[in-house]
Amino acid sequence: GGGSATYDTELMINNDAGSSVLAYNDDHCGALSHLVFKAPAAATYRILVTEYKCLGNATCVTMAYKAQAPNDNICSAIFLNPSCTSNGYLTATTKYATNSPQANPGCAGYSGGDVWFSTVVPYSGSVNITTTANEITNGGMAVYSASSCSGTLSLIQCDDNSGPGNMPQISLSGLTPGDSLFIRFWENGNDVAGTFNIAVFDADPFYCMTGSARQIFSSGCLLITPDLPDQKGCVWNRTQIDVSAPFDYTFTVNLGNKDGGADGLAFALQNSPAGMAALGFAGYQLGIAPVPNSLIIEFDTFNNGSGVNDITEDHTAISINGDIANPVAGPIQASSTSANIEDGLDHTVRIVWDPATNTFRVYFDGALRLSYTGDIINNVFGGNNMVYWGFTGSTGAFTNTQSICPGTLPGAPLPMEWVSFDAEYNNNVVLINWTSANERNTSHFIVERSSDGEYFTEIGKIESDKSSATYSTYQFTDKFPLTGVSYYRIKQVDLDGAFTYSDTRTVAYRIHSFNIEFYPNPLKSSNSCMITLTGAEEESYQLTILDNLGNIISQATLTNGINSITIPNHLTSGIYHAQIKSQERVINKALVIEN
Repeated sequence: GGGSATYDTELMINNDAGSSVLAYNDDHCGALSHLVFKAPAAATYRILVTEYKCLGNATCVTMAYKAQAPNDNICSAIFLNPSCTSNGYLTATTKYATNSPQANPGCAGYSGGDVWFSTVVPYSGSVNITTTANEITNGGMAVYSASSCSGTLSLIQCDDNSGPGNMPQISLSGLTPGDSLFIRFWENGNDVAGTFNIAVFDADPFYCMTGSARQIFSSGCLLITPDLPDQKGCVWNRTQIDVSAPFDYTFTVNLGNKDGGADGLAFALQNSPAGMAALGFAGYQLGIAPVPNSLIIEFDTFNNGSGVNDITEDHTAISINGDIANPVAGPIQASSTSANIEDGLDHTVRIVWDPATNTFRVYFDGALRLSYTGDIINNVFGGNNMVYWGFTGSTGAFTNTQSICPGTLPGAPLPMEWVSFDAEYNNNVVLINWTSANERNTSHFIVERSSDGEYFTEIGKIESDKSSATYSTYQFTDKFPLTGVSYYRIKQVDLDGAFTYSDTRTVAYRIHSFNIEFYPNPLKSSNSCMITLTGAEEESYQLTILDNLGNIISQATLTNGINSITIPNHLTSGIYHAQIKSQERVINKALVIEN
């Protein structure tokens, strides 16, 4: 604000040589121009002011500019990928930050000057958002949930100094995987503008992801690169694999739908010093080269020429010790039937390792394409048999959306296992018990009941404890069972929405000969209710009226014939449960209260 001219202006931002126009504007506000420009690199740029139609004009003008933090507002928030290593920190700054229009979060001396970050809730549903000091030594932070940057923000938590020193830290659990979180950071009091460090850690990660790698919550698969230039992503499993033992591993890859795109994916084993933070270069190096102590099985979709031993066809090759330009096996066309595997389809990859013969065999869509024999434990991994395993990929000037579905190599999340499931009638209720294992990918359980074994309805929900190391036991009580035969089953729901069912259990709830009627029904609270008991075989029966939560509202003793009770006057309108039982018999009946 503040710039002015007496004539119709236009603005251009050029490179220093003036040979390339990087930005242009005309008539932003009336006849005057305005530009928002983000420099692609540190360099000198030239601003050209001309009259409309690029005419020269010697009349003086006033220019004004405002420097702005790149993430000064929520819709330009910097994305922080949940990490599992100390390398996940980003050095950021509040320099040039302005005040956000969102409501004051109400903690940590908020006085504006804030910057924004975003993240996504990982499969574990738990994140630890932490900051450390740099030029800023006293910060504040707030975390919000929202469907998008322009959606309604809901403040989850605000913090001042739970982290190291006077820096904020927020730990959250029980979140919904795939939901967006927006993170707001400021300096306490807004009297220091400078740098700080921030990271989002997955509290219980399935995989350690670096670079552009992301979780695909709709499928349970993993995105290695989006369809953008110069991307590189790595996914390392937290559990190392023992290569002194054989394995036979099948997974799927999708290399995008742009024939001529780039650059491809790789399956890799490594025990480099970087460990789970290992990340190579983009382009033809597929996010894994030149990572040392590595064995790389590549699926390359771009011909970078003979200088790096590429071929025209989309191909596969095996390289060791990060030297992807000099494979020890291949390259050979990846598919036995097509030179193009950038067809938007999922392709099946199978890798078989036999340590007895030191041989790898690589299959693509069921066909053996490549083999390699070598002492990888000694010649690649320095005598160590425990190594990290995972997937890498990259793009360069050419791009593709590239993803993998990791399958079940040791260390990958296993499907939940039903250990036991029982349902039994006990003291006028039905007790439902089950035990399960490998719940790491389970969100919750739904208890369902049916009167005919065909049409089931939900009667309860229990959250999973998401324990992958131990068995978990659950119990649910059906306090108002149906009369006669009932069918019960458990619906297990994954974090990504997929579900499985348990077996079905049958419970016979005794059909009783006596009957009761309420009059009136519905009735008003504080009024008397007439209860007619017929067919009674015993001397007395116990009446209990309960609300929907199982709380006891009223109790009385009934005998055969007409009985009278008074309904408490504090009851709200709704459906209540009347339970009549003797020593061996019980029936349930609905009682409607209207005020």
